[in-house]
Amino acid sequence: MIINEGGKVFSDVVPFDQKQIKKIQKPIDSVLNSIGAKSRPIGSGATPRSGYMSGDLDVIVDADKIQGHFNSKDIPDARKDLRALFDKAGLQTAQTGNSVHVRVPLGKEAHQVDIMIVPNAEIAAGFHTHEIPKDSPYKGKHKQIAMAYLAKNHPKNLKWSPYKGIVDRKSNELISSNLDEIAKILIGPKAVAKDLGSVESIAKALGKERGAQMMADLENDKGFNPPPKESLADRQLRRIKELLPQ
Repeated sequence: MIINEGGKVFSDVVPFDQKQIKKIQKPIDSVLNSIGAKSRPIGSGATPRSGYMSGDLDVIVDADKIQGHFNSKDIPDARKDLRALFDKAGLQTAQTGNSVHVRVPLGKEAHQVDIMIVPNAEIAAGFHTHEIPKDSPYKGKHKQIAMAYLAKNHPKNLKWSPYKGIVDRKSNELISSNLDEIAKILIGPKAVAKDLGSVESIAKALGKERGAQMMADLENDKGFNPPPKESLADRQLRRIKELLPQ
C-alpha cells in the first residue's frame, strides 16, 4: 500500500517502505542534532508498518530549538534559517508553504522529508500519531476533522488545534494538551487517549447513536470525504507509475 502524505517536490524522489524510516530520518537528525534539535515523525511515519509504502516522510521540529539557536524573529524566519542549515550540510532543499523539504539520498534512491517547525513539538507529535485500521478509507487528516467537529459541537463551543490541543473558541486560551483529558472532553468521562487513534475508534467510543450522528454530519463535509477505495489492480498500477523515472 502506498500512502502519499504530501506533494512530490523533487523530481527523482521515490516512495519507500516504512521500515526504512529510521534510515531516512538519520541524516535529518544528524543536521538537527548539531543545533540541539531533533525530528519527530508524524502521521504514518509515527507508527510505521513494514510493507507499507509512503511517498514522503513528514516530521516536526520544535520551534524553540530553531528560533533559540538562530535568534529567528518568528517561525517564517526560522524556516529560512532551517533551510539554510540543510543547504550548508550539502542536502538539496526546497520550501513551500509551512514546510521545508529535504531530499535525502539512500543507496541508489532518494526520498523526500517534509519538515514543519511548530511550538511544543513533543506534545504536538502526539496529536499526529494515529492508529489507522487496516484498509481504512480514512487518514490522519480525517481524524483531525472529526476531532474539530466534536470540539465545535461541544456544549462549551470549544476548538481543536492540531498543534496545541483543546482551546476556548473565543479567547483561544488553552484548556488541555493532555490526550487522555482531551478524549474525556470530546467523547466522555470513560474515554482515553487511544480512543482518539482513528475515525473508527472515535465513532466506536462515542457509542452507536452519537457515533452515527458524527459520521452522518461529517459525510456532508466536503473536506472530510475520503477518496474512493482502490482496487488491488488500481493500487499496483499507481505504484508502477510513481516508480517510473520522471
